[in-house]
Amino acid sequence: MILSVLTGLLFGSDGYYVALAWTSSALMYFIVRSFRTAALGPDSVGGPVPRQHLQLYLTLGAAAFQPLIIYWLTFHLVR
Repeated sequence: MILSVLTGLLFGSDGYYVALAWTSSALMYFIVRSFRTAALGPDSVGGPVPRQHLQLYLTLGAAAFQPLIIYWLTFHLVR
C-alpha cells in the first residue's frame, strides 16, 4: 500500500495504477504460494482431499480480495 501511494504521489495516477498492479500481483503470488504450501504440505504426493480443496478456494478468494481492499483504502489519496 505504501509503495503504491508513494508512487502515485511522485508520478501521478498513472504511476499509482502501475504500482498498484505490480504490488497486487506480487501480493497475490505470495499469498497463494504461502498458503498453498501450508494447506497441502510440502510433500503431498496425492491429490488434495475435499477439505484441502476448500482451503485452497478460500486462499484464492483471500488473495483476490486483497487488491480490492488496497485500492479501496488508497484511491482517494492519489488523484
